[in-house]
Amino acid sequence: MTYLPLPRPLGDRAHLRVLHGLLRFVREAAASRTPLPGELELTARLECTRQQLRNAMAALEAQGIVRRRQGSVTTVDPIALRLSVRLEEQFEHTDLLDRLGYQSEVETLSSGTKALGADAGALMELAAEMPALAVRKRWRADGVVAMIADDLLPLDTAERSFDPDESVFTAAAKVWGEPVIWEVSTPGVATLHGELAALFERAEGSPVMTSEIVGIGASGRRLMHSFEYHAPDIVSYSLVRTVRPPWGGA
Repeated sequence: MTYLPLPRPLGDRAHLRVLHGLLRFVREAAASRTPLPGELELTARLECTRQQLRNAMAALEAQGIVRRRQGSVTTVDPIALRLSVRLEEQFEHTDLLDRLGYQSEVETLSSGTKALGADAGALMELAAEMPALAVRKRWRADGVVAMIADDLLPLDTAERSFDPDESVFTAAAKVWGEPVIWEVSTPGVATLHGELAALFERAEGSPVMTSEIVGIGASGRRLMHSFEYHAPDIVSYSLVRTVRPPWGGA
């Protein structure tokens, strides 16, 4: 079965509030491998009507995330939940946290112009001394730090000015006249130390997932570079791969 990405509700604030609250119970049920609480308990804890709860439940059921059977408990499919946050799909991180039911916040920690640097320059096939906009941002999920990203946007001139709060994808399109349509993302693991540990508000040595990203336009030009640090207990990413038979197999 193919699950489509969970749509982000628009316009109906009451529905969005109930859906976000329900997703918190969904995440807890998936983590503990237990059924969801009953309808009466959920409506009381979410402070909503039965119809509001049923509408939110129907939205999740349509994605395969919850399974309802009349006269039985409602269960969560953890695989379908993971498929709503897929490594091969690009979303603004705020939208990604929203679709999991978190209250998301993003703040710009620092911004300025500096040289692109040897490592990013080698990946982007650009000179290390090329000017680049450097922005560090931090995302929170329900008040807890979820991700820190260091973005580098090579500039055709060091005199350009930007709103550091805007998306790096928007800024890249402004600079180069074409949007990022592909990302090459390389996942990894790191431990937090020094300034990063303090910014993450976690102990020294805490593990985080990393993702080094190069954004590419339709022309093949490499438009931006990003290095992300993700708290592994906030979002679990999945990668969907096509399985092909062995060469010479049936």
